[in-house]
Order: sequence, then C-alpha cells, then structure tokens
Amino acid sequence: MRKPELESALQARFMNIAQEIEGIDESLFFAPIGEKWSIAENLLHLTQSAKVLNQALAMPKDVLITQFKKLERPIMEYDEIVSNYLAVLATGLKARGAFVPVLPENPSKEMLLNSFMKHHKTLVNYLNEFSEIELDQVTIPHPVLKLLSTREMYYFMYYHLEHHQKAIHRAM
Repeated sequence: MRKPELESALQARFMNIAQEIEGIDESLFFAPIGEKWSIAENLLHLTQSAKVLNQALAMPKDVLITQFKKLERPIMEYDEIVSNYLAVLATGLKARGAFVPVLPENPSKEMLLNSFMKHHKTLVNYLNEFSEIELDQVTIPHPVLKLLSTREMYYFMYYHLEHHQKAIHRAM
C-alpha cells in the first residue's frame, strides 16, 4: 500500500472500532471474558501499542537510522507481515511488558476511547513525516517481529487493529 491508501485504511479501521465500542454498554465494555482480555483491555492494549510506536516515530529519522540502520532486505508485503505475526502467536507468545493492559483506577469507557482515538490519529498523522522511500528504508524494532521498515510497521498496526477487533467481536 502506498501512503494515501495506508492512511485511509488505518483511519477507517480505527474509526470503525471506535464506532462499534461507542455502542457497547459500559458494563459489557469492562466485563471479564474468562482468561481473555475484556473489551476495555483490548482497547487499552491497542492504545499502548500505538503510543509506543508514536514515540519511535517522533524521533528524528537520522536517529532511527543511526540506531537501527536502513533496511537491508526486500520489503515484506502485508500478507507476509500477517503470516509472520500469526506464526509467532501460534507459539503461544503473549503480550508482555508495556503491552500488557493494566486498567487505570476508576477508568471510564469515554476516557479509554478518547485515548485510543488520540493515539491512533497521531499514528496516522506521522505518515506525513515520511516519504515513500523513507517508509521502506527507515527501520523500527518490533517486539516479536524484530526490525521492520516503517511501512511494514504500519502494515502490522493495520492488522493488529483487525486482530483485536475480532477479539472485541467475540466479547460482544
């Protein structure tokens, strides 16, 4: 996907999730789902993921290149990113560290939804900071997929939203 398509797709996906969640009763939103994350925890996890990536994208590109080098392999397409991620998940790997959702004290659905929207809008806006070439050259480390180009990281984020949207649907 080129930048305009990626921007449009990401925005449509996170807006769709927000619209679905707006219609969910707050008691269902926070309800535990056995061993799985609640809808609120899924939303918080997505927010935490976007927030961490936004911090990396806020760094000057030359710092990212100095720290992580330029990509020295062919770009992976979206389907390959998804396949690699699903293969990692199939090993039983679970979120850890900063990606484990821990709800704040007295959270509200509105607060969590506003934070989700804010960080995902910022994520989409950072696309404008990169040329098409830079999206393919500037790398960012992913916690389990290792070093990805910025474009590949955006592909991952696009899929990650879908992955958790499916979990949210199962909870509804």
